[in-house]
Amino acid sequence: MLRDDGVAVEIPTSALAVGVTGFNEDTLQLSWEQDGHTHAITVTDPAAHRALVKQAPASLAKPLAGGHSAVNYHRRKWNVFVGILVSVALIVGLVWWQSEAVTQWIANRVPLETEVRIGDRALAQFEQEHALTLEGDAPKALASIGAKLTAGSRYQYRWYVSAEREVNAYALPGGIVVVTVGMIEAADTPEELAGVLAHEVQHVEQRHTLQQMIHTAGWAAVLAVVLGDVSAVTAVVVHQLGDLRNSRKLENEADVAGMKALARAGIPLRGMADLFRKLKAENERRGGEGIELLSSHPATAERIADLEKLAKTLTCDCEPLGLDWKAVQSSAQEWKAAQ
Repeated sequence: MLRDDGVAVEIPTSALAVGVTGFNEDTLQLSWEQDGHTHAITVTDPAAHRALVKQAPASLAKPLAGGHSAVNYHRRKWNVFVGILVSVALIVGLVWWQSEAVTQWIANRVPLETEVRIGDRALAQFEQEHALTLEGDAPKALASIGAKLTAGSRYQYRWYVSAEREVNAYALPGGIVVVTVGMIEAADTPEELAGVLAHEVQHVEQRHTLQQMIHTAGWAAVLAVVLGDVSAVTAVVVHQLGDLRNSRKLENEADVAGMKALARAGIPLRGMADLFRKLKAENERRGGEGIELLSSHPATAERIADLEKLAKTLTCDCEPLGLDWKAVQSSAQEWKAAQ
C-alpha cells in the first residue's frame, strides 16, 4: 500500500486486525501497529466491502467475512430503527390529523354504563361549585320539553337548573343537561329554549361531550377509562366544562340533528335561530364579551342562515308548547335569589 507521501509500505496480513467502526457501526476497519503507532484503513462503501472479502488472502478471509457480516447486521438494525421511528412519526401524525375521528371512535366504544358513571362523577364535581336543582317549575318545564325531544332515547335524561347568571347550557355524558338561570331569562319563549335543549341533547346522543372530554383528558385518561377508572377523565375536565369546544363539524351535526328532533317532536323550528340571532345582537352590543354560551357555540350569521334554510326543508306538524313562560322564568329567578 502507499503512504500519503507516496512511499510503498508492506504490511504482513498477520499484523492486520479486522474490526467494525463508525457511528452506525457500518464501516469495516483494518488496523495494525507500526513504529509505536496504530494505523488503520476504513472502508465504508458496501461494494468495496464485498470486493475486499472476495479478494482477501486466506488468512484474512474469515475475519473479513465476519466483519462484513457484522457491518450488514448493524446496517439492517439501524434501518429497522429508522423505519420504526418513521412509522411512529407517521402514526402520531395520522392520529393528530385525524384526532377527532380517533376520539370519536374511542367514545363510541365506551360502554353505556361507563358513560353514565362519567356523567355522574362530572355532575358531582360540578355541583361542588354551582348550585343545582331538579325541583320547581323551571326544571319541570325543561323535563317537559326534553321528554318530547328524547322519546325513544337509550338515555334516562335528567334536567337541572344552575344558579349561574351566565347565559349557558351544558350537556354531560350519560343524559345530563344543565341550563343556567341566565339562559332561561334570555329565552323569550319556551320554543327558544327548546332549540337550545334540542342542540344539547344531540351532544349527548352523539357523544360529542364524551368525545371532547376524552380529547382534553389525554391518552392516559383514555387507558384509565378502558380499565374502568372514570375519575381520570372527570377530574381533568370538570373545572373546564364551560371551556370545552366542539369543532364546527360537531356543532353543525348537533344543529342539524337538533332541528330534526324538534320537527319530530312537533315543536316550532324557528326557536333555535331566533335565540342565536338575539344573542348575536346582544353580544355585538356588548363588544363581543359577556355571553358565555357564544364562546362554545358561535352564533355566526352563516350558522343562523343555515338553521333557517334547514327549517324550510323539514316537515313539521308544529304547535306552540303552551307553557306559561313568564311563570317559569319567575320560578327560576326566585330559586336563584334564595341561594
